[in-house]
Amino acid sequence: MSRHIVTGIEDVRSQDAEWLIRELSDELARLYQTTDGSAGFRPEDVEVPRAAFVVARIDGQPAGCGALRPLDESHAEVKRMYTRPEYRRNGVAQAILAEIERAAKQFGYRSIKLQTGPLQPEAVQLYERVGYRRIPRYSGNWDQVIAFQKDLEA
Repeated sequence: MSRHIVTGIEDVRSQDAEWLIRELSDELARLYQTTDGSAGFRPEDVEVPRAAFVVARIDGQPAGCGALRPLDESHAEVKRMYTRPEYRRNGVAQAILAEIERAAKQFGYRSIKLQTGPLQPEAVQLYERVGYRRIPRYSGNWDQVIAFQKDLEA
């Protein structure tokens, strides 16, 4: 059964956004056996110019999210990529990334970077499938980070 995915930029402080961010942080904390699954993300990160918080919805229900925050004038970073378990394998994450890339181009970024962990092989596969290439870790001090970059067409 095909479901229609609607993505859009929303307020990171909305109830749905906070709920999705909390679910992701809880999932990452369990997966990586830590007390903080935030991966260094704060809502303020996307309350600045040239930043965005994207929510994907199916039948009006929040299905996933992703954030775009500036690193510098030319590069942005994807954070908080998440799809609720019951919506996985339906194209939600790919739709969120497409909306983030659209916003990044509109904001004038030349590339997007992101980092994920080794216990998230589905995420690694997604990023590679949609054109992200592996790069050296660019942020943080956790040596198991898998970093990616995608150059955006002008």
